[in-house]
Amino acid sequence: MSRLYCEGTVGQLDATYCYIDEHAAGMVADLQRLVRQPSISSTNVGVRECARLLAAMMGEVGISARVIETDGLPVVYGSILADRPNAPTLLIYTHYDVQPADPEAAWEAPPFEARIVGDRIIGRGTTDAKGNLMVHLKAVEALRATCGLPINVKFIFDGEEESGSPSLPAFFERHRALLAADAVLSFDGGFDAGDVPRITLGSSGLVSVTLRAHGAKKDLHSARARLVPNPAWKLVWALASMKSRDGTITIDGFYDHVRPPTEAERRLLEQAGWDDAAQLRDLGVDRFLGGVTGVDALQQLLYAPTCNISGIAAGYVGLGRKTLLPAVAEVNLDFRLVADQRPQDIVEKVKTHLVRNGFGDIEVFSESGVEPSRTSPDTPFARLVADAARIVYQREPRIAPTSDASGRQGVWFATKLGVPGAGSAIGPPDWRGHAANEFITLSHYIAGVKYAATIWTLFGDQQTTAPELAVSR
Repeated sequence: MSRLYCEGTVGQLDATYCYIDEHAAGMVADLQRLVRQPSISSTNVGVRECARLLAAMMGEVGISARVIETDGLPVVYGSILADRPNAPTLLIYTHYDVQPADPEAAWEAPPFEARIVGDRIIGRGTTDAKGNLMVHLKAVEALRATCGLPINVKFIFDGEEESGSPSLPAFFERHRALLAADAVLSFDGGFDAGDVPRITLGSSGLVSVTLRAHGAKKDLHSARARLVPNPAWKLVWALASMKSRDGTITIDGFYDHVRPPTEAERRLLEQAGWDDAAQLRDLGVDRFLGGVTGVDALQQLLYAPTCNISGIAAGYVGLGRKTLLPAVAEVNLDFRLVADQRPQDIVEKVKTHLVRNGFGDIEVFSESGVEPSRTSPDTPFARLVADAARIVYQREPRIAPTSDASGRQGVWFATKLGVPGAGSAIGPPDWRGHAANEFITLSHYIAGVKYAATIWTLFGDQQTTAPELAVSR
């Protein structure tokens, strides 16, 4: 295409949008091609075949791609250079694995047929997340065919997201130099209710801890409780020392590194349209913990760390009665963490707290955990992602400064790399996630290609970068 039509941001976007509209049928066919290849990570059905197919499809649009094995299922990595010097580098994260399709009898079309019914493509992974993935490949195609690629782009396509991405931390540490970028973007899922585009700038951290208390060497007749300590009571007392009745976590130093919301983040909370009555009705409770209401309740949901008992076991709780003194009592705790808290630090604080309070003989087991992440809404990158949504969708996006959920997605990568990050989505709001008849609409998919291309174009207009970021392949 003549560069005459590509002068200025408006010219670039107009040319790109025209190409996308003219080639929409082929872009839809490519999504169908990817959906037809199963990639169920929980049972390892078709995952490596899908990784190879995806790498080949990336190559078709000019991306240098390779399948990288991990301790579990593979990551598909790719990179492509901008068509201009000193362009910024964007790292894209999403996933190619999908949920199981059971029960297949509940589907109106076979889950891996990718059948088009009206404006919908029906199939497992259409929105979660192969549609969200494919829009980036098609953005590469459209930009290269029109005004040129304005940025360097790197791609991380995860094969284990639906299983919690257990191999991603080790992958990150092994390939940190490969992932260097100026910002990170992830796409997954669909719009909010009311067909409102959403942007998320953070996520909660998570660490799970098991406490195990021991008593006698075996279960005893409960009459022996006169002489033998009950490990269940020891566990109850230990738990009571960790949290007060008003919900305050009393583990020494637990709140030391909690970062409160900024003024800009608080404004986003005030604009979120939080509805106490609707939330209470949906949850089936009469009041929120601590009696908070309104925006304060939303702030507590997103910015307060937790100490939650997710399961507790000791003795006998079956039908009838069994009077025994248990030999072992065990509790599973999960801690939702907020910005600047670190999983291992929390585990060490739990251990120290138990020792200081006379429970040093309780065993503590933990997993590696997920770090919290947060990008300021005041960063230029966060603003341009929101601007791109306004341009493409002609409406105001819903911007969440962080999420109550935990995961190793785009903003997690951004925090690890020390750069800004954002998460968004291109699917319809009612896309039937993880259920039968998952779908994406053709209109949401094609608009998603434009959205990705718009973010990249605005990012390219915003800054230049050090050349070494672009070439660290």
